[in-house]
Amino acid sequence: MKKILNILLLVLTLAAFLSLGGYVMYQYFHSSLNDVNLTISRNNENGFLDYQETHKDIMNICDTANNTQILMIPVDSVVKRLNSIPWITNVSAEINLKSYLDVEVTECEPIVRIYNKKGKSVYLDEDGNIFPTNNDYVPHLLVGSGNVDFPINERGNIKDENYVETDLPEIFTLMKEIVHDDYAKTCVKQVFKDKNKNYVFSLNNTNIIVIFGDVNNIKEKLCKLQHFFNKMQGSPELETYKEINLNFKNQVVCTKKKK
Repeated sequence: MKKILNILLLVLTLAAFLSLGGYVMYQYFHSSLNDVNLTISRNNENGFLDYQETHKDIMNICDTANNTQILMIPVDSVVKRLNSIPWITNVSAEINLKSYLDVEVTECEPIVRIYNKKGKSVYLDEDGNIFPTNNDYVPHLLVGSGNVDFPINERGNIKDENYVETDLPEIFTLMKEIVHDDYAKTCVKQVFKDKNKNYVFSLNNTNIIVIFGDVNNIKEKLCKLQHFFNKMQGSPELETYKEINLNFKNQVVCTKKKK
């Protein structure tokens, strides 16, 4: 008899917990959304995304004036909309137990900006992913330009079919090496591809032009660039040079300004 009573008590206890859980879940799913907690992950304080505009966009999708129950909040639509924004690389969204919609987006991190020969430009990140420009935010990055032919699309990668045979992969490879070189990234201001398909650098803090040549032996040439300027640092002779040419084996050829 005692065993039966214990089983009955256990069943009643479980039923009570299930009823309570069902009531809590009913109350939760039929409650209203309190607000949206938006987090934008990026390296800088400012970026391509405006916090207020993005938050407002999410709230409009949720349409809390009409969707008065959490069950009616279109979380999938929020994710789809945010994924369509070209500067967003990752999105997560879920409603927490306090009836807030937690949204976290990751913003792209471009390392270079490259212009095509028509004057249109794109940003590229570490992996060669392509992002459009934004008039409201212009990050300070290494710039490439000149006789560079490639189409302008909203998103993509340099390995995509419409880019792989263009000039974009080559100039990106060179610029990426510059960005990762501790010395070159501080002194090279712009990379230019001339009509002969040679690359030319303009530098910070000097008017000397660097003739880099083709993309063969990139690391070796960047090493020569550093060695040359370290050796010539403080020398008045440096001011007499118009350009230096790195496109020769084991030497740097200098051209002096015309008197």
